[in-house]
Amino acid sequence: MPDKDSNLFDQLRSKQLVGVSRDNFSSATDQTFIEECNLDEFKLINVIGQATNMQSQSGPIESTQIIVQETYTSTGDDADFFKPTVGVWQLIGGDTVSSGGTGSINWSLKDEDGTLALIFQTSVNGQEPISDNDRMQTGGPIFVSPENWLFANITTVATSIRPSISFIRVR
Repeated sequence: MPDKDSNLFDQLRSKQLVGVSRDNFSSATDQTFIEECNLDEFKLINVIGQATNMQSQSGPIESTQIIVQETYTSTGDDADFFKPTVGVWQLIGGDTVSSGGTGSINWSLKDEDGTLALIFQTSVNGQEPISDNDRMQTGGPIFVSPENWLFANITTVATSIRPSISFIRVR
């Protein structure tokens, strides 16, 4: 059993499970070093994380779904579209809007060495869901993390192209 003087107990002592915010939980757990003496603290972090839905062992984490939206106005506006700072996130879906003509984006996973792996392409004139206008041949879900994030290579722009993509944290 974790010591009652544990960092997690100290910081969350006056909270009920429903009162623990993501910031409370992250602040308490970020201060725990990976050392053998903290094994009980890790067990407590796991239990509290699952009880408060701040982490999951088997699926999406509640209240973490976001929509990322960017507008690009010229070819070559290449960008790290979504690079999370923590965790593993799953791409759920989204859409792309092009104004003034056709807009195209090559979507890749990118790593810290700058290596790219093309995962799908989008080309639209108007607005369409990404599943309708892409050539997504991934064979499964798309996951992004701080080590492999979603990169947008803007290949064609008329006036502007604006992708909006939803992600949910799964780890």
